[in-house]
Amino acid sequence: MDADQFVAQWVMIIYDEAPKPQPWKDGLPLGGSFQISKDVYGSYWYLPSPLLKAPMNQPCKLSKSNEKHGEFDVGVLLPGTLYGDFGGKVGKLFFAINLIEGKRRIISLSQSHGGSHALDV
Repeated sequence: MDADQFVAQWVMIIYDEAPKPQPWKDGLPLGGSFQISKDVYGSYWYLPSPLLKAPMNQPCKLSKSNEKHGEFDVGVLLPGTLYGDFGGKVGKLFFAINLIEGKRRIISLSQSHGGSHALDV
């Protein structure tokens, strides 16, 4: 897994709310953004923009996982995921990436499978 593929600024574009609303919807509204970065020690971090609300407004250290999460109908799911525990009703949140036409990336957020999606900017 190349976790560096996650390092970017991401903007929320869509929610997949079937069968129920996403628990991070209020904290990470459409058009809201976050960054995934890598520190000098090689750790990955979720860094929120100032406009996000709890619990998505707090930095969170992310861990690597080989589980398959967040498949999206477009593009090719890249191997591996990152995840973090945001607490509250959000809990453990997985980040997965689909590559579209070999150049654009969509990141999927999910507690298991499906979820919300953001584009890299």
